[in-house]
Amino acid sequence: MSAWRSSVVRYQLLLFVALTYPLSWWAVPFAQGALIPHGPALAAIVVVGLTEGRPGLRRFWRRCTNWRAGWWYLIGPAVIAAYLLAAYIISQLLGVSVTTAIQLPSAAVLLNLLLLGGLWEEPGWTGYALPALQERFGRRRDGVLIATLLLGTIRAFWHLPLVLSGAIAWYDAAFFSLALQVTITWVYNRSNGSVPAVMVTHFASNVLAGATMLVAFSGSERAMYYVLFVICACLIALTILWRSQFRLGYREILLQPGVQPGDWQG
Repeated sequence: MSAWRSSVVRYQLLLFVALTYPLSWWAVPFAQGALIPHGPALAAIVVVGLTEGRPGLRRFWRRCTNWRAGWWYLIGPAVIAAYLLAAYIISQLLGVSVTTAIQLPSAAVLLNLLLLGGLWEEPGWTGYALPALQERFGRRRDGVLIATLLLGTIRAFWHLPLVLSGAIAWYDAAFFSLALQVTITWVYNRSNGSVPAVMVTHFASNVLAGATMLVAFSGSERAMYYVLFVICACLIALTILWRSQFRLGYREILLQPGVQPGDWQG
């Protein structure tokens, strides 16, 4: 192995991050702060191709097309709905008023989220970075938590243009990114490494939170509901962490019959 290739393999996660940001941020000046959600996936393809070649790309593709997730296609969105509903109930008890009737977004909004929404981040974050980080830290007692928080932090900074443009609140990027990453890690591990199950969970978050609940409030009421749903998301994430003994289902993947650690862990 050449010195150049050896360095790429050794620092592949740093290379992934270094590629992800510009591939996602290049459109920010032209799109009012909007990001290219496909950036992480494109970065993952480049890094896997450089470090593992065609065998690695085939493994990456299998993770991204692992449709056998069973009930986890519903469990992930149910968690999203749970903290949004909890925040709504608390907001009503506090006297927060709804400005616009709560209703599902239009077909045009749904199509936009389906084609350009955050679900397309997941082949990169969850199909490549999460398994790579879990493989690196997973055998430590707190390794899955370290991998999850590290990836959540990387994702939080990735959302910086959206914060600066006013599209999302700073506490969304700072705290909700970590809470959502906990849920995503849990869904991925418990669904036997299904990236599609995580994509459905992320899509549900975009639809139910950003396009349904938040738009029903305005002004200070919106800010109050926004804070409440982030708090509820963090509390549910802490509950998932505690109930899973901070392993977030990672051991379940390794114990699946016929599954070798390398199959789902990078």
